Amino acid sequence: MQEITSVQNPIIKEVYSLHQKKRRNELGLFLIEGYKGVSEALSSKLQIKDIFISSDFNKPLTGFPEDKIYRVNEQILKKISTTESPPEIIATAYQLKFSIEDLFKTNNPLILLLENIKDPGNLGTIIRTAKASDVSGIILTDETVDIYNPKTVRSSAANLWKIPIIYMSTKSQIKDKLNKLKSNNFVATVVAENKKPISYYEVDYKKPTILMFGSEAEGLSEELVNQADELITIPMNKQVESLNLSVSVGVVLYETVRQRRFKQ
Repeated sequence: MQEITSVQNPIIKEVYSLHQKKRRNELGLFLIEGYKGVSEALSSKLQIKDIFISSDFNKPLTGFPEDKIYRVNEQILKKISTTESPPEIIATAYQLKFSIEDLFKTNNPLILLLENIKDPGNLGTIIRTAKASDVSGIILTDETVDIYNPKTVRSSAANLWKIPIIYMSTKSQIKDKLNKLKSNNFVATVVAENKKPISYYEVDYKKPTILMFGSEAEGLSEELVNQADELITIPMNKQVESLNLSVSVGVVLYETVRQRRFKQ
């Protein structure tokens, strides 16, 4: 275990730079803030670069690699943390790399496709819910927020590294590309009634399925809606315009759980 006392230390400067997406991408690193997140990252065999703990940290460090631990003062923790009240422990970890094939490693995949999601908290919550409901993998398209945004990492509650996530820049033939790996039922969520969607619980999710969701502000693009085999909506009170995106995803995903886990 080593000690760092200055915010001008090159290691601290590098960690602070991870607040920016550009530097995260350049270095292939991201921040994990808090004891639970760091502990679960180590348990999941995520590759950790460095761990920074406060000088008065007193939780057990069993299983923590001592050669990667730095004791630091409160000033340094405030510098490298992205929260108003810094946690007692912060780690840097190497970003994960997945391929499209990683999404299809189960016999009956359930894949989430998210388009143009801007809110990092929403994305993190969706990742957490996806893992809880046995989603096989997640595809992100368009200008979706960086999955290694610190708020996304925190909101995922240590589930970010437990599920394959990939980016696909081209949407025009996404159905053809995915169906080359396995024939899937493409299900798109829409709000417009003129599309004549059915209720989300009327779909058979027991077969290989791609569930597509767009942003709260814009919904799914026509480019993706036109590739769907089925269009769904969530029935709600007419006085309510819409649900939060992460809530909508959770509602539909738990119908897939009901059908897949509790088959009639």
